Amino acid sequence: MPKRGAHNHPSANLLAGVDQNRPFPRFPLTDEQWRETAKLSGIPEGAVLARHHIETTIGIFRESQASDLDRVTPAEIRKQLETLAKLAHDFYSGFSRLVDGLDAYTALTGKLDEHRRSSQVLDARRLSEVLEVLSYLDWLLPAALGRVERGKRGPKAKNIYWLVGNLDGIREHFTGKKITRSYKDDASKKYITYVCRIADPGIGDGTVEKAMKDRIKRRDRIRRSVD
Repeated sequence: MPKRGAHNHPSANLLAGVDQNRPFPRFPLTDEQWRETAKLSGIPEGAVLARHHIETTIGIFRESQASDLDRVTPAEIRKQLETLAKLAHDFYSGFSRLVDGLDAYTALTGKLDEHRRSSQVLDARRLSEVLEVLSYLDWLLPAALGRVERGKRGPKAKNIYWLVGNLDGIREHFTGKKITRSYKDDASKKYITYVCRIADPGIGDGTVEKAMKDRIKRRDRIRRSVD
């Protein structure tokens, strides 16, 4: 993925501090951040590989979020399609009415005489093809407009769900602990929320909880399919 250098772009904030000079981007944690992560997760502080896995997970997450911000939103696509659809309709309608007149038709196809008869036939065919293309655009653009989904601006929740799933998987691999349906000890939520806020301070508690519940459901589905 190409590196971004425009620091005033919204995606640049997400990529700040991400090391992209590697096959998988990594967001290095400070020693203080890692100590707190290790304490909350139960992962041994000396588990360097676990630290690298979490840093890489945050790096990939931030890059995905930045890519989503760079994409043209459905609202912007709809706005552009609406403008183009109107232009296409007006142009097709106006051009069709114009070529109905003999003077305009002659000007566009060439003056009829014995020496230019073949040229006139060719120009008339091209004019017919132009009208066909304009007619197609007059139909295509409004049809495409109706198929554009109305989506929310900004990154998608799927990135956060992926982040939470990976963080849970890393902790399970190194400690045997995993997100459970019981939130009485609050250990999973504290660990997941802490690292999620490092990845993106804007992630809310509600989103974290939904992502954790989704992780449990997905794990249950996998277990049932294996059984």
